[in-house]
Amino acid sequence: MADFGYGGIGSGLNISDIVNKLVAADRKPADNALNLQQSKTKMQLSSVGTVTSAFDKLKTALTALKATTAFDTRTVTATGKAGPNNADDVLTASVALYDLGTSKAAAANGTHKIDVKNLASAHKLIADTSVPKTDTFGAGTLTLTVGVGDKAKTMNIEVEAGDTLTTVRNKIDAAGRKEGVQATLISSGDNQYLSIAQEKTGAASAIKLEYGGSDPKLGALVGSLKENSPATDALLTIDGVEVVSASNTVTDAVPGLTLNLKVKGLSTVVISTDTTAATKVMQEFVTAYNAAIAAINTETKYDAKTKEASALTGDAQMRGALAQLRSTMSGVLLDLAGDKLDAKALGLQTRGYPNADGTLVLDTTKFAAALAAQPEKIRQAITGDTGGAGRLYTMVDGYVSTTVGKEGAFVARTKGLNSTLDNIDKRRKDLDARMVGVEARYKKQFVALDSLMGKLQQSSNTLSQQLSQLNR
Repeated sequence: MADFGYGGIGSGLNISDIVNKLVAADRKPADNALNLQQSKTKMQLSSVGTVTSAFDKLKTALTALKATTAFDTRTVTATGKAGPNNADDVLTASVALYDLGTSKAAAANGTHKIDVKNLASAHKLIADTSVPKTDTFGAGTLTLTVGVGDKAKTMNIEVEAGDTLTTVRNKIDAAGRKEGVQATLISSGDNQYLSIAQEKTGAASAIKLEYGGSDPKLGALVGSLKENSPATDALLTIDGVEVVSASNTVTDAVPGLTLNLKVKGLSTVVISTDTTAATKVMQEFVTAYNAAIAAINTETKYDAKTKEASALTGDAQMRGALAQLRSTMSGVLLDLAGDKLDAKALGLQTRGYPNADGTLVLDTTKFAAALAAQPEKIRQAITGDTGGAGRLYTMVDGYVSTTVGKEGAFVARTKGLNSTLDNIDKRRKDLDARMVGVEARYKKQFVALDSLMGKLQQSSNTLSQQLSQLNR
């Protein structure tokens, strides 16, 4: 408030102080109303934000629970040793999660008998005749072939007169590198042995080095190459069905199952539902559901002892949201019971007396057992848009959706409360502007009053003087 620093000349009044107090008195009712509305709005905004956050977390949990993959997580065990005196595992196994973006399915539960008869190996050639390090070769063309049949790839390697074995090795290595072929030298004193190896396993990745020229040294080098490791495929049977694989990692024989072959022998592979992972998804939902109910209860509670209400005590929207959440959940539980997946079988139920507050209780042991016994039935009852989780998701999304044009009820309310705060700020600025005018009016009135009182005082003084002269 402005202080125009004007003291009454004629009246002796402190006009500045009087005007300030009058303006403050005029402003106080409007200020109090704005402050009260602002305080209540901020408290409501905070409370709605708390409930919205809880519903958002519930929506996230329901997104995971309603996914058709929620209970498709698998676990796998492989048992089988190489032999009585060999503790090495015949193989290890792993299962892939369901890929929602493809048609690939999760591995089906079941037991498979695996008999690994042969491991895949990579082709390797080593010369059995050494070449002195300082020896050189004549000019000629070597032919490197990688693969067999129509898919074989052939590369010509030009050897120049005067090339040493090191130079020849470098040229072979450069030509075959893209096809997984590497050439190396093994030194023994002043002599060297040429080795050519394929990185890829399988019969289809065999390698061959040929020479048809006239240089006797090149001919002798190529002729001395002997097979050190054959190019072979892995051979195994799965439940009696023969499977051939170019790799010791077998990924396509049983959908979703990967076998890593280690040694020859028998192994039993068991695929089952990963009840631990699936139970975790359900428990996270129960926790989020209970937190959503607790959030509404906290933000709407009334303390009978202190007679203090919360920001949303008696709020119709919150009462409706709580009732809808409980009603939808009750419907889901009834449908589960109709599918013989009641609390006794599934381990999921609402909390009973004396703490019946609408929250859920999950017996994880019962749930895991039910999931192991009938995973497909539980998946169909809970997952998907029409399953229990899907119906709850639709209800919750109706409150917290941020999709333009389809905003949830809580989202719309938050926008409304923020708009109210903006409006309060605008009204406060309008009040400031109005009070400037009020102050100016009071100032004008009191200045005029002071001037009048000054004139009256002057007239009084003059009259007193005249009367005193008459009395002489």
